[in-house]
Amino acid sequence: MSPFKLGVIAIILIVVAGLLVMNRNSLMTKTRSGTTLKIHFPRGYRLQTDLSQVKVNYVPVGVVSSVDAQDDGSAMVSVKVDKDIPAKIRTEPTAVIRPTTLLGGNYFVDLVPGGRRGTFSGTIPPARTKIPVELDAVTQALQPSALKGLQHTVDNLDGTLKNGGKSALDRLLADAPDTLEPASGVLESARGDNPDTDLPQLVKGLQSSSAVLSRKHGQLDSVVTDLTATSTVLSENREQLSSSIAQLPSTLDSADKGLKRLDSSLVKLRDTADEVRPSVRELNTTLKRLDPVLAKAGPFTSKVNKLLVDTEPLVDQLVPVSRQADSVLKDVRGPVLDRVNGPIKRFILSPYKGSGAYKHSQSDEPMYVEAAGAITNLNKVSSFLDPNGYAISIQLGFGLGTAGGLPVSPEALLDALTGPQTKNSPQEDR
Repeated sequence: MSPFKLGVIAIILIVVAGLLVMNRNSLMTKTRSGTTLKIHFPRGYRLQTDLSQVKVNYVPVGVVSSVDAQDDGSAMVSVKVDKDIPAKIRTEPTAVIRPTTLLGGNYFVDLVPGGRRGTFSGTIPPARTKIPVELDAVTQALQPSALKGLQHTVDNLDGTLKNGGKSALDRLLADAPDTLEPASGVLESARGDNPDTDLPQLVKGLQSSSAVLSRKHGQLDSVVTDLTATSTVLSENREQLSSSIAQLPSTLDSADKGLKRLDSSLVKLRDTADEVRPSVRELNTTLKRLDPVLAKAGPFTSKVNKLLVDTEPLVDQLVPVSRQADSVLKDVRGPVLDRVNGPIKRFILSPYKGSGAYKHSQSDEPMYVEAAGAITNLNKVSSFLDPNGYAISIQLGFGLGTAGGLPVSPEALLDALTGPQTKNSPQEDR
């Protein structure tokens, strides 16, 4: 091959290599595997095609593939992300353009997950997009007095650096490498066994936790304050708490046995519940009617309470009396009760029938009735009153039954001649 042809080939190779180098980012974006998402921003805001990164929780997951300006001044931004990102950002994600540093510089698209669990599809609308606020825009919104104070702050910072601050900063920068090297290991360990998923999931969980904690203003402060009071109470009662924890295993064992027994009781209750329900409904009506009765019984129960208080000394006195009565009852047992239950009981309950000189006198009434009549008549004859006081009055007289000892009673003979007559009771005859 001639030198001319070699030169031409070399020039072509150099041109192709230059083109490849100049379009390296575009080629890498086109050859990158993943999924393309569209985001409608109010403005493109310094996003660079094939250069600006796309991140989720500040972890790079893709790159901006195109920025198309719209007629209304907005921008339709296409991003190419990893295949698993649409499922991670959920159904309603938010897109934010953020600066890589506080002072600006390069910008990236931050995808914030939102909505229900699911895979995102479609376009993120302008309502769920945000663009950054530059430092100059912040300074323009500040009042002149605030800007003047900011100037004094810068002056004071300059004075601080002049008065030893610079040397302290130099020492910090000198010690920083030795400190940052272990910190690098710590940060590397913080990424977990799967750096692409562990740390993003941790950051995502912390973000969700912080969102829940800060959802209601002042609630976290109240929780921390209450936690301080709770910690103080626990510290003051640490001995009782330690004792309770030590007894907790045995308590749990007892509770486990009780719950097992309760389970069997609940099974039986479930089997009988259908039969008990009508009674429970009627019991509800009964309780409703019982309420006014209990209300009326309130004064009575209060008086009964006072009565019981007054009765307490009497009960205290009855205790020794009951003990003595017990000894008396023990003495009564045996021959005494046998005599009462035997001849005395038969004599009182049997009809009266005379013997000896009174063998012709008898009565169909039991002896206790005759004895009661005699006591009643004795009460009547003892009601006689004279100047000396009460006395028993006795009036002498005779009748057909006065004569005794005859073979035939005159009174019985008269009854047989005149026919049946109403017979007076023995009390009236006497």
